[in-house]
Amino acid sequence: MTKSPETVVTESSIDTASVKGKVPSTNEGTSGIQSDSWTGNQTDQTRPFLDAASQIHGGGGQEADRDASRICETESLGRWARTNSRLIDPEEIDSLVLVSNSTSEHEVHYRQSDNRAVKRTWSGVYGQVPFPNKGRLDRSNASPSEYLVRQALQVAVFGSDIRFEGVSISDKPSMVLFEPPRQPSFVVSQEWFEGGEAPTMAEIAERLEADGFVSVPNSYFGWYRPLDGVVIVDAKPDNFKKTSAGVVPIDLQMAVFTQDQLQEAGLAHFHNPSEISALNGLAPLVKKLNSLS
Repeated sequence: MTKSPETVVTESSIDTASVKGKVPSTNEGTSGIQSDSWTGNQTDQTRPFLDAASQIHGGGGQEADRDASRICETESLGRWARTNSRLIDPEEIDSLVLVSNSTSEHEVHYRQSDNRAVKRTWSGVYGQVPFPNKGRLDRSNASPSEYLVRQALQVAVFGSDIRFEGVSISDKPSMVLFEPPRQPSFVVSQEWFEGGEAPTMAEIAERLEADGFVSVPNSYFGWYRPLDGVVIVDAKPDNFKKTSAGVVPIDLQMAVFTQDQLQEAGLAHFHNPSEISALNGLAPLVKKLNSLS
């Protein structure tokens, strides 16, 4: 059992201006962690997420199987991080400026050295993702691999600058009741947006519709793209920012559904997969994501 996602604020509702005057000097409190180099190429940006997801993926379709898969993947995640030298000392994250520790999915810090938000999932919990449920587009607690795929999708679909930093294991208690401490957490970072207001639902709709998404009724702020089966939930104002570049997604719960999953969610089939090539280079990503289902 974990915290209800509706009972706490989300990362993007944080008043970033409130940390002004609290950020450390350049040499103070700077983490030694290094994110994967950003080349501006979305394929390069998604690869670390997808490679890790494919290596720790545990399978699982129905909810009971998903619970078992989450447990299995959580157990293997720490081993994967050690084997691949992706462990981050939790003190390196704790030394950064704390922006918020009351969000539903992440503890958020600010790293001045590269002007980025550093986000650590709660111990043993990996957010939520879209889930087909008896004719509805629903949500479900994510497994570690599903969390990684979700991040890769936001990079690939919206061009978000999100980077996979690594895995942290601390002595903090798990957010899952009856689970022991020292559960692994993911650490990601993303571009820091200073201040800025949340857009209206109409502005969000305009942005998503321009990207080919269709609103899904009777869902939790759900959208899907018939072109390729990409689905989104939790697309509400506090998960976006209004910037000079327009409405920017900050933290969306995303997945790619197969045709069977779309049917289970009460959504129409997406069209011939051969036409996915029109997705601006997303075909290899979509193919790989569907192989993880």
